[in-house]
Amino acid sequence: MIVTDAVRSYLDETRPEPDALLAEMRERGARDSVPILDAHAAVLLNVLARAVGARRIVEVGTAIGVSTLHLARALPDDGELVSFEIDRERHTQALSYFARARLSARIDLRLQDAAEGLTELEGPFDVAFLDGLKAEYADHLELIVPLMRPGGLVAVDNVLMSGAVAEGRPIDGWSGDRIATARAFNDHFLAHPQLDGLITPVGDGIALAVRR
Repeated sequence: MIVTDAVRSYLDETRPEPDALLAEMRERGARDSVPILDAHAAVLLNVLARAVGARRIVEVGTAIGVSTLHLARALPDDGELVSFEIDRERHTQALSYFARARLSARIDLRLQDAAEGLTELEGPFDVAFLDGLKAEYADHLELIVPLMRPGGLVAVDNVLMSGAVAEGRPIDGWSGDRIATARAFNDHFLAHPQLDGLITPVGDGIALAVRR
């Protein structure tokens, strides 16, 4: 855990309960070992997307759609969210949830490798969220930054890896090589010449930056 047990418990008590659909999605994620976005981080993304007045969002790593749903709910009726997922089963499951949430019209869910799909997009986008393969974060970031409008928000999940990145040593299944790669990405993200950002201890660590 990144924060203390007492802080986590308090945050859980103060966070609004998810609606029935999101609760079902979270139960499925836990049951099927699907990596889904932390509940607090998901609410944070929704609030930030609304704060920047997002109309176009791009996401890498849909899974079954928990983060996608939070982001899509921040969009106006004519907004657009493009999300990339490479797992066919999860792609199908996400589409079903979006239909039930009546948000299919806002979400362009692509069964496609993000490195390929991002090169096909035209900006500008207001929000970008990276939550795909961690080893590919740096490559995806370089493809996404040119698509962002000035003042646009870039968010990246799992940048602290249960605290292993801060400690600089393998814990909880994160190998030394993966930790080193994550630390290198964080350094690159924070020093990026077109971004002003920081790392927050929300969820598993969310990096946030504004496009200059």
